[in-house]
Amino acid sequence: MKILDDVIRIRIDSTQVVGAFMRLLAEQAASGETLAPANPANRAIYRELAPFRLVEYSYVDATMGDIEGVYVGFADGSLYSVSEDIPETVVDALVAENHDSLAPLYLYILLAQPHAAAEIAHFLAALAEHLGRPLIGVFRDHDGHMSSRAFGEGAETLPEIRLEVSKAVLEANRHLDKARVLKRLADRTVAADGRAFASITYRFSPHLAEFPSIAARDDFIAWSRTMCEWIYARWCTWEDMGMTEILRPAEIASEPGGEFTPVRLVAPMEYDNGAPWRAFGGSDAASAQHFPHSDAAISDQEMRHSLDLAQAYWRYVTDTIAAGEALARALSDDRRRRGMKPN
Repeated sequence: MKILDDVIRIRIDSTQVVGAFMRLLAEQAASGETLAPANPANRAIYRELAPFRLVEYSYVDATMGDIEGVYVGFADGSLYSVSEDIPETVVDALVAENHDSLAPLYLYILLAQPHAAAEIAHFLAALAEHLGRPLIGVFRDHDGHMSSRAFGEGAETLPEIRLEVSKAVLEANRHLDKARVLKRLADRTVAADGRAFASITYRFSPHLAEFPSIAARDDFIAWSRTMCEWIYARWCTWEDMGMTEILRPAEIASEPGGEFTPVRLVAPMEYDNGAPWRAFGGSDAASAQHFPHSDAAISDQEMRHSLDLAQAYWRYVTDTIAAGEALARALSDDRRRRGMKPN
């Protein structure tokens, strides 16, 4: 039986990250180049994670298929989408201990479909090349055992990388599968009354949407992923959807706190009797077609109809978010003018 894995795990050694940054700051200070930040260990972690926030993971390796999300995991069990702002308090807690033995970070890349070890290794090699840095990948080998490997040119010859590889194998409590990642996310991202949230970035700004249930939130995320897939398959251009940049599909987001108010949206399956999904030849994510296999790929009339349905829902999404955010800003400004505390 072929052994498959549904998560690609990347280990980040916090101790080495902080140590390397401290040495860099010392060298720069000795030459008069810079002053150390107020919390250098904290900055080191954010600096290390920054490149991972910029990657379009679905396009690193076309053979891997859809990526359902990428999350940063901390030793306390907390998980954050790689695209969301990780609270300072969380990173402060990580680096508050002895800097010589900090808990590692793990990146969890959730796969839409499980893949074999060779395919995962191919993806990690491509990602290491894309980032221009060595990576430690953790995944099930062809015998079903959890294994760790170094990726990147010359990575396996570096003593510190070899040490990381040996440590990673022993950290079984951090080797989460997809079901466990999703369970932890649900615990953190669903409000007590069942509301669920999604983050989507367009026009170079992140936006937070609210849905009445996990199912509605997941339906919106799946629709956004399908829309991106169709656009990449030459169904239309980003400009046809009113976008000036490539869109990243929506992702699971945490329940917001403070002044930020999410905007309530109707999920695609409930909008106009499911018209947004009919744009993609189905009634939901499971029945939606790939563009090359759809009627829209062979008929100009069907393509126009498909595009009209999708554009109508996307306009609803962006117009509703714009109106909701404008109202929230106006209310916040009014409270400030009257000297009232934020909600």
